[in-house]
Amino acid sequence: MLSILKKSWEDFFSFKMIALNLLPILIGVMLWGVILFYFHETIFGWLEHLLPLSWQNLLQNQGFFAQIGNFFIKLFLYILLIFFIIILTLIGNIFISIFYTPLVVTYLHKKYYLDTQLHSFGGISSSITHFSKSFARFILFTLILVPLYFIPLIGIFAILIPHFFFFKSTMIFDIGSSIFAKSDYQSVLSNHKSKLYQITIIAYVFSLIPIFNLFATLLQTILIAHYLFKIKDDQ
Repeated sequence: MLSILKKSWEDFFSFKMIALNLLPILIGVMLWGVILFYFHETIFGWLEHLLPLSWQNLLQNQGFFAQIGNFFIKLFLYILLIFFIIILTLIGNIFISIFYTPLVVTYLHKKYYLDTQLHSFGGISSSITHFSKSFARFILFTLILVPLYFIPLIGIFAILIPHFFFFKSTMIFDIGSSIFAKSDYQSVLSNHKSKLYQITIIAYVFSLIPIFNLFATLLQTILIAHYLFKIKDDQ
């Protein structure tokens, strides 16, 4: 695993990969910068309405102790807002990665795995379809967990859980469908469950690093692709 990390890191900083990553970074920064600038109050208001009724009542009070409570509630809401913005940014990055994943797979194949024959299935359209289905499940899962978001500490992890599963499902399919035949891909999902969780958790950690997570999706793509190529070589 360490060798894959090292190799992925080196590939990430290669000239071709840096050039490939520039446009997604610019799109992500501009898109979410505009959304945050114009709609942060709307999003914040939406989060306020999700608060328990007792918390909402406290926000309306003007007493000294109520003001202290207001401060901590608003601080908590801003933390939630930051996490939601980060997650939305990462979702946008994953969608953009659909379009450059075949290029990354081709680059790695030519550089390291020429003796490995690619048997891809689907394409960008199937990846977008899978993304849409995974996103729908993500929204549903996120809504189900809403009551947990307002429990200190637990709430932060509750926000990340739906996104991790969305990340895993989308990235594995997007990259795996560019490397394996459909039957082999299904076999990999069945026979390498724990290892796939391991590599996606390692990749997901980069999503939690502020600022770096704006352009970490390419590194995550490279990392997972290397691992899936390794599985294919071992078949």
